[in-house]
Amino acid sequence: MFCTIHTCTQQAASGIPTTVETALYNGMPYFSIVGLPGNTVRESKERIRAALLGCGLPFPSRRITVNLAPAHIRKEGASFDFPIAVSILASEKTVPSDTGSLLSESLLAGELSLSGELRPVPGTLVMAVCARSMGLKRILLPVENAKDASYVSGIEVIGIHTLSEAVDYLQGRRDIAPCPHRRPVPGHQDLTPLMAIRGQPEVQRALTIAAAGHHSVLLWGPPGTGKTMAAKALLSLLPPLRDEEFLEVAAIYDSMGLETPSSRPFRAPHHTISPFTLVGGRYPVKAGEVTLAHKGVLFMDEIAEYSRFTLEALRQPLESHRIEIDRTGQSVELPAHFIFIASMNPCPCGYYPDRTRCQCTPGEIRHYLKHLQSPLFDRIDIGIHMDVPDYDALCKAPDPVCTSLAAQVEQASRIQEERFHGLDFSCNGEIPPERIQDFCAPDSDGEKIMRQAYEVYQLSARGYHRILKTARTIADLAGSQEIKTEHLCEAISLRSLDALSKVPETY
Repeated sequence: MFCTIHTCTQQAASGIPTTVETALYNGMPYFSIVGLPGNTVRESKERIRAALLGCGLPFPSRRITVNLAPAHIRKEGASFDFPIAVSILASEKTVPSDTGSLLSESLLAGELSLSGELRPVPGTLVMAVCARSMGLKRILLPVENAKDASYVSGIEVIGIHTLSEAVDYLQGRRDIAPCPHRRPVPGHQDLTPLMAIRGQPEVQRALTIAAAGHHSVLLWGPPGTGKTMAAKALLSLLPPLRDEEFLEVAAIYDSMGLETPSSRPFRAPHHTISPFTLVGGRYPVKAGEVTLAHKGVLFMDEIAEYSRFTLEALRQPLESHRIEIDRTGQSVELPAHFIFIASMNPCPCGYYPDRTRCQCTPGEIRHYLKHLQSPLFDRIDIGIHMDVPDYDALCKAPDPVCTSLAAQVEQASRIQEERFHGLDFSCNGEIPPERIQDFCAPDSDGEKIMRQAYEVYQLSARGYHRILKTARTIADLAGSQEIKTEHLCEAISLRSLDALSKVPETY
């Protein structure tokens, strides 16, 4: 007797279609699971046996062989309990599995308790997306997981309490209504952090440009100038998540058993974080902070305090907006499309070049700023100095213009969506080098300005391209189809970080 049913193997933030093949044949009673099962899957044999007997269902006294295909991919987690148990029953003809039956058109996932109850498992939203891609009509899973999986349209989500209830449903003796499809509710756009930045209009302007084109930002200045608040203000400028973006973010968080955010994520890892925790790793591969910041903001406060290896790990996701991780027997590509914003002090004490307060030696400052020589900083689009505002600016009422900045960002985002429709990128910050001339070519006057900037600031090719991409965003905010001279001049002034790296020999 043989049966094949559908389930899903979760690999990081994606799902791999998997079949549970079960064969029963005569011989001494023996239960084996093959197909590269992990420890949790191998232990499922005892849970399945107890759950079937606890529900009054037959457990065959025969040789049972279960194969999880494809066999070359390692299977981890307790979500295979439920499909394996049902496959045994289907092999015994207790549950119909013929073509056109409920079971043949369903994907099953869930952990079993010893009494036969279904317990929730992580990653069910990923599994629902996988089931839809396989062309199945429904997914059966623990009732606690039905709420998350119902965000996926085009597939029925059936919440199950117990194994007995699932058997009755698959036999056609019980009717279970599918969980209603849910649409994500966009989180409230809080402009409070942006309105709290007073007396620094150039900072608000830089954040608006960064949000509109998804450009990376470095904020530097003495302590207490509002660098952390500015990073949060950048998040408030971004438009709400669209439905497809929400599903991407929700799948990542659900796969790790974390609560799904209702708005764009904001991740701020501590400077002691390891490279593996930042970009992902371990075995099986788990998403890191750069993936948890997908479609949101990754903020690294006091970036000069991070280890060199941690900063170097950021180079690939900043350039390609994804992270590729290779482990023995497992190769995973994780999404990492985020806006990077970093902050730092100009010296260890934070008050350079104010010599009345800064006690650092030139050698200490140069050692502190050594990260500026890293290729990572060549990937920064915008660098802005933040200083302490004067008292009158700090105490005045919030600028009403702040409320219109988010609308400007949304309008510029729509312009870019139309411009890049059908391409592999959707915003100016992602334009690949080979397409720069197609979208960011300056006029003859702009060419002269860029040549001068290239020679004076000793720009790299990457730095040259990033200035052009920033200028393209400034032009979009101004509603201009062409990149004008004033757009290029502003982009050049925003990227210049030479003032931060100039340290005198003595003072």
